[in-house]
Amino acid sequence: MADTTGLNTTQKPAPIASGPGFYQDESLADIRLAATFRRGFRQAMVLINRALAEHDLSPLQYHLLLEAGAAGEEGIVQGELAELLQTPEARVSLLVHELSERGLVDTVRTAADRRVVRVGLTAAGSRAVRGALASQREALAHLAREFDSPWVGDMLRRAVQLYLGVDISLESLTSQNLD
Repeated sequence: MADTTGLNTTQKPAPIASGPGFYQDESLADIRLAATFRRGFRQAMVLINRALAEHDLSPLQYHLLLEAGAAGEEGIVQGELAELLQTPEARVSLLVHELSERGLVDTVRTAADRRVVRVGLTAAGSRAVRGALASQREALAHLAREFDSPWVGDMLRRAVQLYLGVDISLESLTSQNLD
């Protein structure tokens, strides 16, 4: 029977025989890798968020503190924070207000344009960031001890290949250096 759909059916992956009849094809290995990687990423994020909660910080508050701290003595313009956090300016304004009330950030209006607000860490904010970072490291170190190191390295190499299309295998890196 002729194909009347107009689609090229010869490029369709052939299904692989499976148990109860669920579809699978040659992409199964990539799907399994992506699921494993995503599961590990999610588990790490849960641990990171728990560590932040121990310091009474939401992930967004912590990210704001990191960006304000990374800006150094100059601080960062509140509008730039909104871009970096990918959050509406009104939400960032509320976050800055909350963190300011807790003594973790200070704000300064610029002399040239009073509408422009610069945000910077206070000493208490710096201590909060360091404490949260230490708690996250501890939680992630505990998680990492549960992994078989060679397996994790291989999974990360394969995940970079899958998601970014970049081969970071030792063989590939060695051949690139020889060119």
